[in-house]
Amino acid sequence: MASVENEAKKIASTYARWLRNPEDALFGKGGEGCVSAMYKRIKEAHTKDEIREILNLSQYQMERNTMNDLTRFINDLNNKINPMSDEEAVKFVIEVFRYFQIALATKLHDMNRGLWM
Repeated sequence: MASVENEAKKIASTYARWLRNPEDALFGKGGEGCVSAMYKRIKEAHTKDEIREILNLSQYQMERNTMNDLTRFINDLNNKINPMSDEEAVKFVIEVFRYFQIALATKLHDMNRGLWM
């Protein structure tokens, strides 16, 4: 499990660094951004097909830059879960999104303090 957790952290931190607008991803315009909405739905998923449906970005409202940044993240995530069983994939994606939200919130906090440009 440690290697799965490490892989989840690695993907989450990498894409959180690349995401240009963490506030849009986390909070959007109405308080719940696409990342938060996806995480809520992923926790209810049972199969890879359900995960892929939830990760379809076209159903969420976000800025164009956020869409572009998250597209790379979602493509990489889908590639990672392809060889996994449904159960492994669900656990992995939940872990990735848990760490992704933490990394985005940390980045946003640092940006607001002027530590990240």
